[in-house]
Amino acid sequence: MMDAMSIEINRQFGERLRKLRKQHNWTQVYFAEVVRIDRSYISDMENGKKAVCLPTLQKIAKAFGISMAQLVIRL
Repeated sequence: MMDAMSIEINRQFGERLRKLRKQHNWTQVYFAEVVRIDRSYISDMENGKKAVCLPTLQKIAKAFGISMAQLVIRL
């Protein structure tokens, strides 16, 4: 069971992920193909339902052309 802080971080990360994806005009399906993860996992991350692991975080940052630090700064 997640604590309140973890839930809030997941929610904030999900908002950031959705914003970046939309800035690139990528659908969840296309983004899933780029990072090679399941589309439903992207949906769950964007909705704050799933946490992201470091290897996936690295794939996401690389897809957007930013560092992992830039992806999670001020969450």
